[in-house]
Amino acid sequence: MKHYSMRSHLTLTFAIMAMIPILILGSFQVSQITYITQESNRNQQMTTYRLGDAVQDYMYYHRNAVETLAATITASDAAFRTRESLTLKLQSLRENLEGFTGIYVVDPNGSIKAAHTTANNTLIGVNVQDRDYTKRVQAMQKTIVSSLFQGPEGANRPSVAIAVPIYNGNKQTDGFVLAVLDLAPLKALVTKYDYGKEAYPVVLDHAGKPIYHPNAKLTDTLADLSKEPVVVDAFLHKQGEGKYTLSTSAQKELITYKVIPEIDWIVWVSKSNAAVNAAFTESLSITMLLLVITLILTVLLGSYLARRLNGTIHALVGYTQRLAGGSFVALDSKVVPRGAPLELQLLAEHFFRMAEQIKENQGALLQLNSELEERVEERTQRLQDEHATLNAVLESMSDAIVLIDMNQSVVYANHRMAEIFGIPMPELTMMHENTLFERIAVLLPERQEELHKLTAEPSVQEAFTVQTEHGKERFMIVSAFQVARDGRVFGRGYVWRDMTKEHEIDALKNDLISLASHEFKTPITSIRGGVETLLRVDAQWDESFKQELLEGIHEDIGRIQDLIDDWLDISKIESGAMRINPQALRVEVMVGSAMRRLPQQASEAHTQFDVRLAGNLPLVYADKLRLEQVLVNLFTNAVRYNEQHPIIQISAWADERFVHLEVQDNGIGIAAEHVDKLFDRFYRVDVSSSRQTGGTGLGLAICQGIMEAHGGEIHVRSKPGEGSTFILAIPRFRGEEELI
Repeated sequence: MKHYSMRSHLTLTFAIMAMIPILILGSFQVSQITYITQESNRNQQMTTYRLGDAVQDYMYYHRNAVETLAATITASDAAFRTRESLTLKLQSLRENLEGFTGIYVVDPNGSIKAAHTTANNTLIGVNVQDRDYTKRVQAMQKTIVSSLFQGPEGANRPSVAIAVPIYNGNKQTDGFVLAVLDLAPLKALVTKYDYGKEAYPVVLDHAGKPIYHPNAKLTDTLADLSKEPVVVDAFLHKQGEGKYTLSTSAQKELITYKVIPEIDWIVWVSKSNAAVNAAFTESLSITMLLLVITLILTVLLGSYLARRLNGTIHALVGYTQRLAGGSFVALDSKVVPRGAPLELQLLAEHFFRMAEQIKENQGALLQLNSELEERVEERTQRLQDEHATLNAVLESMSDAIVLIDMNQSVVYANHRMAEIFGIPMPELTMMHENTLFERIAVLLPERQEELHKLTAEPSVQEAFTVQTEHGKERFMIVSAFQVARDGRVFGRGYVWRDMTKEHEIDALKNDLISLASHEFKTPITSIRGGVETLLRVDAQWDESFKQELLEGIHEDIGRIQDLIDDWLDISKIESGAMRINPQALRVEVMVGSAMRRLPQQASEAHTQFDVRLAGNLPLVYADKLRLEQVLVNLFTNAVRYNEQHPIIQISAWADERFVHLEVQDNGIGIAAEHVDKLFDRFYRVDVSSSRQTGGTGLGLAICQGIMEAHGGEIHVRSKPGEGSTFILAIPRFRGEEELI
């Protein structure tokens, strides 16, 4: 960074101090000029509105007179509508009201049939059917004010006419009264106002032709100014102001405009933009000139004063440099020149005493600084270790943790919190507490009151069931607590514990107890009854009856054994201890063996198999007994959950990795909401039917475990009332390397 001398600083300071009042005065003057300019613009606007009102009154007065004449003619009988009678009426209006160059009566065919004076009889019979005012008054059937035109009825000069329809006794149009206005009085009316320096008025008719313009040539040539931007804005906004560059002027102008109602004439007052800004520009130039002159004088005066102080300061700086270099000499009269301010002399003495104290304390300060650095480094390292350990512990926890500061903003959240509630980590760490709970409330729409309790009470615990974005339910326990130390509260904390696994285990335990109490009770009761019957000493039983009881006992023991085998299989699957002995097998042989292993229930139901296996199917690499166990379970379910004659279709196809075996039945089918849970342990679609037909709810879970142990898959497609199709993906036999 560049440093400047004291002389430069003092000169700059004096210059700034002189510039401030000049800038303040200049700003005040500029504001005053701005106000005057704005006031001038408002005056121009008021003049425009006053001009518009004057033109409106002038036109209204003359139009009202013509309408009165037309009403008089309409009210008169046909006998009083002769040319002589009409001439007298027209002449009366002309004499009593100035401002008309001609007044005529036009018949329905567009021909002039009467004039205000016999001197204008040359116009009698002249057809004005092609005039704009004739077409408009005949079409609109009301008073109209024509646009600027030129014709014999207006003495072949630019004119404006007022046309008022006349009606006969049947209230049908009988021509119209045509009153041609003299533009000279209108010009006198427009130009009598004082519009200011370099300002001028303009009056346009509804078609954009100039009734009055300072450039008389535009009026004489009936110029069309309707495309001018100011005309477009006037018809759009009715009144206002703006800056425009007109085709009739090369400079930009400030124009205030107004549209006269009913006749749609436009009046505007225009002033050149240079005239508007002249006072402002002049004031700004004077201010800048004063600023430059003041700045030059201030720099010269400041430089002179700074030079007088600079010598004294340089001497003091030299003394302090010697002190900094270790030359602690006593202060003498040569250090500070004669005539130096008293404050600088005292400053030099204090520097000398301060240098001696610094020298004495320098060694101690260096030693203390060294010890302090060691302590800071040690403590910093310890805090970093503690923070890293704490962060590792919090991130490795299975619970979701979030901490809120006193400003109700999230200051910490572990990744488990982001994972459970599906909130990205960068977004989560920048959330407000209310926003966080609004996001959580979406997953708990019916627990708003409990969520509010978490944020309202110092310490509370609640249980919730959270519906995740994947549709899976999670059972959560949340604990809210205050973060405090030594009586000082730093914020709040929330710990969300996922109890889903514990809840599932508890549910499985209940299912297991319920299953055991039912499935074991029935065969044990049957066994106990048969044994008690055989042990009776007061009865003699036939051998055939004893044999029947023993067979029943044997069947019930087998049923208990099947239950135990299912539990052992599901236990092996859960613990990852399921072992298979794969070998190369033919699919058709495996299917045939499974069909022969079907229980007696399938045979009694007269089950029909439709096996469609191609002879060129590749070998599969699987455990024969385990795969047959899967097929037997699927066949048994197809018979068990069937309300008609069971038909089981078996087909297969192969790809590069698997042989896909389809087992399709004509059973009752499965609803869509149950399909995803079909392979869960103890899950049964219809509990009542399961109890009637038997089953533990473990069969399909075991099938899935067996297929996964093979490295294969099992899927299901089903619709209620249309049966189910199970697809087994069995690994293909790859050759001799799989037999090693």
